[in-house]
Amino acid sequence: LDSAFYDDIDLLGAQGLIQSDLSSTRPIARTEAGRLLAEAEYFSEIEEIPSVTTRLLTRMAEDFDEEISVATAQESAPGTALKPLDELSIAYTNLDGPFSIFNNEGIDYFNGNNATLRFQTEARLWRVFSFYIEPLFLYNENVRGVEGDDDSTFRLHKGYIKFTVDNFEIQWGKDTLWWGPGYHGALLISNNARPFELYKVSNPRATLLPWIFTFLGPFRYNLFIAELDKEPASGHPPNSKLFGARVDFKPHPVFEFGMSYLTHFGGDRPGVAGLDLSDYYHIIVSNECRSFDKRDSNKQAAIDAALTIPGISDFVPIMDSLKVYAEWGGEDQSITPDKRAYLLGMVFENVVTVHGLNLRVEYAHLSPGSVPGAWYSHAVWPMTHYGRIFGHHAGTDSDDLFLELSHKFRDRFFYSISFDRERSGLHRAYIQEKQQYFIEAGLKIKKWLNLMLRYGQEQISNAGNVKGAEEENRLIAAELAFTF
Repeated sequence: LDSAFYDDIDLLGAQGLIQSDLSSTRPIARTEAGRLLAEAEYFSEIEEIPSVTTRLLTRMAEDFDEEISVATAQESAPGTALKPLDELSIAYTNLDGPFSIFNNEGIDYFNGNNATLRFQTEARLWRVFSFYIEPLFLYNENVRGVEGDDDSTFRLHKGYIKFTVDNFEIQWGKDTLWWGPGYHGALLISNNARPFELYKVSNPRATLLPWIFTFLGPFRYNLFIAELDKEPASGHPPNSKLFGARVDFKPHPVFEFGMSYLTHFGGDRPGVAGLDLSDYYHIIVSNECRSFDKRDSNKQAAIDAALTIPGISDFVPIMDSLKVYAEWGGEDQSITPDKRAYLLGMVFENVVTVHGLNLRVEYAHLSPGSVPGAWYSHAVWPMTHYGRIFGHHAGTDSDDLFLELSHKFRDRFFYSISFDRERSGLHRAYIQEKQQYFIEAGLKIKKWLNLMLRYGQEQISNAGNVKGAEEENRLIAAELAFTF
């Protein structure tokens, strides 16, 4: 989910070169990436595009040459392929104080020195099975703030098997998901927590529905069921389940909308019988509050929409394109889910017509007036995995304002300047306010070598909702990524 591919594909969409992408449901399969790039190549041949866009498209086409050939029926995918080492990354992170880090797939860092080593392996067998493995080695100094308590762990961070027939796919293993058009957060599912151990069914390539439903445009669906962590301090019963469903449509080349649904239920609870198939069915489709019996659950639902307007520089000379998006969700029951939250955002692409210069503004509000602390919290089934919320990182009874100015030069150098103001405990006596400032830069040293540098400063007032409590924390990070 942190691949530069998503920013690049959004840029091509903002140029009007891609019209059938469903970018609010991620990750995107490589087969779908090939189809989208084949579409971009087609439109680039019939429309005049800037030279920098041509260079970007050429580079992406080289990275996905095989997938584009398959998408355009020039050739079929090799039956068997093995890539023992696809990418290797080495990262160092130093924290001065308990700096808040989020949307990093649940990797924990502590005050002092931290380091990670990750690599990726891919394989495909008989055009039907595919495999992905991403182990993680993690070193932490001063674990949980305990001076001198250093720790090293090695675990399978992500890894899965896929079974694919035509445009139907079943996946089993550990993976991350992102549902919704948000960039800095998502109401239901983001990559703030660790990857889920899940079974997922989906159509990897956007397709058209039959009959009169073709007017809904390109369509994708995701269904999954995951087993959440078994940690004693998880806050939910061991072996509890999370079911999710999402559909995404694009009825017009500039407009996309989607619907998402989650229910957290089950698990090992004293005195409560296990679930059978009938129980699973009623939990997933019902909308009742069952007072903590075996069919009780915690539910969330959301709808979202995104509108991209390319080629508006003739009318608005300060930018080439504009994208506005929104997500609106509710907790618990009622025909229209109550206890509502929302997320709003907009992106100005190619500001003052400078290619690759983008300005983003995003705001999320997670404090319903009726029950301010409803989102992500529950007496039995909170929306957390290994202690982290898997929705928006701001958490319950909060709001979050994010601003970012980013610029990519000729596909070689990238920098961004961002600001985030997060307020939590909005209905408590003293509101905690956290302000973060980031400067980030990336350089493609070689085609196969990328360097990323990051500096962050964090200021917290009324820390922990305690009047007058102040904190100031800092972050310095560097990463080398080798691509093979």
